[in-house]
Amino acid sequence: LERFSHPNRRREDVRDELGIPHEAPVVGTVTRLSEQKAPLDFVAAAAQVAEQRPDVHFVMVGDGPLRDEVEAAITAQGLTGRVHLTGLRRDVPDLMHSFDIFALSSLWEGLPRVLPQAMAAALPCVATAADGNAEAVKDGVNGILTPPGDPEAFAAALLSLLDDPERAREMGRAGLEMVEEFSARKMVDDIEALYRELLEQKQRD
Repeated sequence: LERFSHPNRRREDVRDELGIPHEAPVVGTVTRLSEQKAPLDFVAAAAQVAEQRPDVHFVMVGDGPLRDEVEAAITAQGLTGRVHLTGLRRDVPDLMHSFDIFALSSLWEGLPRVLPQAMAAALPCVATAADGNAEAVKDGVNGILTPPGDPEAFAAALLSLLDDPERAREMGRAGLEMVEEFSARKMVDDIEALYRELLEQKQRD
């Protein structure tokens, strides 16, 4: 996760490339454009947020089978120039550091690697309360959880953070502190503890 803490390019340079004003609030996601990830829910929520906040831009990093439908939804909602679809990118850490809020609209999920990456970039996370998401995002601490398949609730959560930048920054800082839990060291420690437990159990049996 180290490289997610240290981008290679300035936030302003990334925004210039995407055509986003330097001062605009940005909600971003890094996701596969597939049914599981519900990218159309993200676009629907973006449309609701855009109505209330004409200054906000949205970035969708990724590709997948629903790309054509996502592009059509962006056009239909009048969000051309406000939702920036980048396709697959190798510079995800740089892109993440140009965001203000990270959002993940999945319908179901293991433990998505992208949430710890967003936390390492000190981003508050708005995510659906799908299994793995709820392990990374502690509701009200480092982000907000909303019901899967509910773009209205998703939009409301985004608006609550956009309207309270200080709270959003606090959540980003909390996420940065929590991200160690998801590091490789933690994984190794957990496996070691499990083996110890199994060995002790075997000795008792």
